[in-house]
Amino acid sequence: MTAPVDHEEMNFIGLQARIVPLVAELLATLATRNPLRMYFADIAGKTLLDIVQVLRHDGISQEAIAASLGLTLNGFQARMKRLKEQHDEPPEEDGDDRRTLMERVFAFIADHPDAEQGVPIRQVGDAFRGVKRDTLNGVLHFLVQSGFLTAEGRGGRRRLRVERRPHAQGPNEHDVGVLLYREGPLTLAELARRLECSTERAASLLDRLRRDGALVEGESDGEATFAATNYHIPLDHTEGYEAAIFDHFSAMVQAICKKLRLGHHHASLADQIGGATFSLRVPVDDPLYDEVSAFLRDNRVRLESWLARANALREADLVGREVRRFTLYVGQSVDED
Repeated sequence: MTAPVDHEEMNFIGLQARIVPLVAELLATLATRNPLRMYFADIAGKTLLDIVQVLRHDGISQEAIAASLGLTLNGFQARMKRLKEQHDEPPEEDGDDRRTLMERVFAFIADHPDAEQGVPIRQVGDAFRGVKRDTLNGVLHFLVQSGFLTAEGRGGRRRLRVERRPHAQGPNEHDVGVLLYREGPLTLAELARRLECSTERAASLLDRLRRDGALVEGESDGEATFAATNYHIPLDHTEGYEAAIFDHFSAMVQAICKKLRLGHHHASLADQIGGATFSLRVPVDDPLYDEVSAFLRDNRVRLESWLARANALREADLVGREVRRFTLYVGQSVDED
């Protein structure tokens, strides 16, 4: 029996056009949290590769995808081959080829023998002769404005000193946990690609999950695979915040995509898949304000309670019982009117 489909024509192309700027805002906001690593040069190619992989998984032919891109089949296959070669291999640990100009300029100043006294700006210019002067000056200005560098003096006597160093970057065990819980089982190579790290780094993170007893190891086509038994970051824990953002966004997107693929183009009180969004204007001195402003807190407490009860159920014998996995997400934003 197939799922019922709403026959009313939907303007999904228009919806797509309105969503793209929102995703762009999210990507830009994430990037500016760590300005040294702002790197957008290959994001279009990576996005196209991911879109094509989803379409192929949904059964769309190469010919149809090529036509949607305005390419011949041979041209499409050649382009996909180039993108796979570029993105399928995980980067080497600390590889310099993926470092941005801002990273390289910052590293030059931070590692310079005169770093404590300040590096003369002329030496920075000599080290980056292949970079246009306006570009280099723009990068240095941005690093000073962002608080990574301080500048003393003027003109050719100007010196640059490191003001603060960025926190250590790279995936951690929380990133691995949520990815394997939501998308596992994955092979080591697949995990490294998704985390954009080396296989050595991914393997060391798997060891941490293994020691915690949260790793499920299997095999597919003669290759080891990995999944996670659970994933949770308690309230007030700052570690793993990036993984929590990914998890929330992933849950929202997957719920939307699943409902669209089922053909359910309306909301109903009988829904078990979907979401709800409301905007309310409430005076701060109105009794309703206390109820509405507590929405996020109250739901977090409720979900923590459900999680504890669900975890206790796992210890019981579930053999012969029908089990379903629920992914619940809530959100709240408050603005001045």
